[in-house]
Amino acid sequence: MFSKSKQPPIRSLIAQGCHVHGDITFADGIRIDGTVEGTLSGDEAKSKKGTLVFVSEHGRVSGGIQADTIIVNGVVEGPLHAALMLDLQPKARVNGDVSYRQLEMHQGALISGRMQPIVPPAAAEERGPAAQAAPPGVPEPAAARGPQPQSQSQPQPQPQPQPQPQPQRAPAVPPLAAQDNPLQALDALDAARRNAAATKTSPAAQPSKLA
Repeated sequence: MFSKSKQPPIRSLIAQGCHVHGDITFADGIRIDGTVEGTLSGDEAKSKKGTLVFVSEHGRVSGGIQADTIIVNGVVEGPLHAALMLDLQPKARVNGDVSYRQLEMHQGALISGRMQPIVPPAAAEERGPAAQAAPPGVPEPAAARGPQPQSQSQPQPQPQPQPQPQPQRAPAVPPLAAQDNPLQALDALDAARRNAAATKTSPAAQPSKLA
C-alpha cells in the first residue's frame, strides 16, 4: 500500500541470534531478526517519515509493538498498534489484539485476538449521527417522540344493584278472643239484652209529663 520511498529508513537491527531483555525505544525503523522480550515503541519526535518495525521470519517478539507501520513475518506475542498500516505476511503468527488504520493480510498469516480498525476523527464525526440513530426494531424513547395525546375514555355505566327479595313472614296468629268461646259469647249477648231492658225501664229514660 505504501511505496518504499515513503517508508522510514531502517537504522536499528536486532540480528539473528541476539536475545534482548527489556523495552526498546527507537527512531525511524528497526528490524528484528533475533528475539526481543519487551515492548517496541517508536519515537515519532525523532522520526521525519514516521516509525516502522519489521519482524522477519526469524524474529520473535514477546511484548507489544507500537509504531506507525508494522510488518510481521515472524512471531509476535502481544498487542500490535499500527497508527497507519499493519502488514501481516504469509509466515506471520500473532497472538494478541491488533489495531490499525489500514490492514494488509497475506494468505497464511494467523491472528489470535481481536482486530480493531482505527477510525480517523473526520470519519468518526461523519458517522456520529448515524451511530446515534436507534437500530431497527428498537422503540424510540418517549422523550424523543414528544408528548402523546391523552385518550379520553368514556365513563362506563355502573351496574345498578338489583333489589333483593324480602323473605315473606308468616301472618301472626291473633290471640283467641273471648268471643271465640261459644259460652262466653252467649253470656255477653245475655248481658247486652239485660242492659238494654234496664235502660228502657229506668226513670231517667221516661219522658217527664207536664203538670
